[in-house]
Amino acid sequence: MSKGSRPRPLSIPLDELNNRLDNIFGKKESKPRWVPPALPEDMQNIQSSFDKLFDGKKLPNGRT
Repeated sequence: MSKGSRPRPLSIPLDELNNRLDNIFGKKESKPRWVPPALPEDMQNIQSSFDKLFDGKKLPNGRT
């Protein structure tokens, strides 16, 4: 093991360290989750190219 490969031991508990960091830098606000818009009605029933090629065919095991 070379010098400096282990981190130094913490002199304070991890929870207290996290509280101190939050007090110094502030907590980040959670970002709203992005949800993609719905497809227009005329595009919702389009058959995919995968379905066009393999519709009704039995694929070999282990392949997608």
